[in-house]
Amino acid sequence: MFNNKDLSELQKQLCELKLAERRVNNDFQHLTAQNRLVDFAALQKINANRTVLRKKIEKVEARIMPNIIA
Repeated sequence: MFNNKDLSELQKQLCELKLAERRVNNDFQHLTAQNRLVDFAALQKINANRTVLRKKIEKVEARIMPNIIA
């Protein structure tokens, strides 16, 4: 199991990743909300960042709360 220090570091990392994901989602919404032409490369980069962050969040969440099979 984890000691308190490891668990608190994982929780801190999870919070930072969720904050970064929120920023990326906000950037994506701002680019797509305006009724104008948008740079496809910028949207593709933001989308790639979003998927990378989601995978990192899933990994950290899995380390914090592992699946327990009874």
